[in-house]
Amino acid sequence: MALSEGDFLLDVWAFDAEGKKIHPYKGERGLKKGLFIVNFTNDTNNFEGMTEEQLVAAITSGKFRERGTIRMLPVNFKSGAERNAFAPLFFRGKHVKDY
Repeated sequence: MALSEGDFLLDVWAFDAEGKKIHPYKGERGLKKGLFIVNFTNDTNNFEGMTEEQLVAAITSGKFRERGTIRMLPVNFKSGAERNAFAPLFFRGKHVKDY
């Protein structure tokens, strides 16, 4: 199943190494299908799934101020694109670190 624009949380973004704007996307399969995939540890195997409401609450409560990454892609990504986790930089135009 291909991701559509509705599978991205466009209110949250960062930039990849090439300067492309990237957004969190919903997992496509497994236990995290339909959830945004987040990690608050240094363990790359410790990702958890969050609903949009849970993710927004984590951002606005300051949980990403010190640590945290979300799996993100550009909305117009190409099939087979590398899927990495990034620290979110902005939520609705406000710096995430300001929450």
